[in-house]
Amino acid sequence: MLEEAAIWERWRSLSGGIVLDYGCGTGWFGGRLLERGFRVLGLEVQREFLQEARSRADGDRALLVFYAGGTIPLKKESVDLILAVGVVRSLMDRGPLDGAVEEWRRCLRSHGRLLLIETDNAALRRKIKVEGIKEVLTGQGFQVLAWHPIRKTSWWGLGLVKAGLLPFALYARMAGWELRRRKEERVHPRCKMAYMGEFLKS
Repeated sequence: MLEEAAIWERWRSLSGGIVLDYGCGTGWFGGRLLERGFRVLGLEVQREFLQEARSRADGDRALLVFYAGGTIPLKKESVDLILAVGVVRSLMDRGPLDGAVEEWRRCLRSHGRLLLIETDNAALRRKIKVEGIKEVLTGQGFQVLAWHPIRKTSWWGLGLVKAGLLPFALYARMAGWELRRRKEERVHPRCKMAYMGEFLKS
């Protein structure tokens, strides 16, 4: 819910465009995009996740495709927006991030936006520093529109959520509080944070 709040904070004024949901998983975010009037092209590497995403999707406005990596099966400048949540570390298991960024840039229309959310933790740091993600994107001509932490991955509130001790009705309020707090708080270098970045193809 917090990641969803971060997405709509950036994209609340947009609707009706074509979104590439890169690493669409089980279709959670794709479904929310469809509800807001977007058309969705989803790519996913795990067939079982893709099957679940297809069971949720509106067939008229969603196309969900199995993707084994490499060249994205889309024409040049064919999408308005790209959403990539939690994909950087797994991408880097296959090689440098540069290749994926090149493909994102190729698929985006002029002045299209890329919104990326990634958790800065030990698994990611073995591959790249979180600031290194921003450097790769700016190095390939993307302009930074936003870049800040949105979530701390370990804090007492999450413990209460995981234990089921808080009513679901509070989750949206907690998500909004967390989103506001992380933008204002100084980040300790050892903290495990989820970062959100929005980038413009210039």
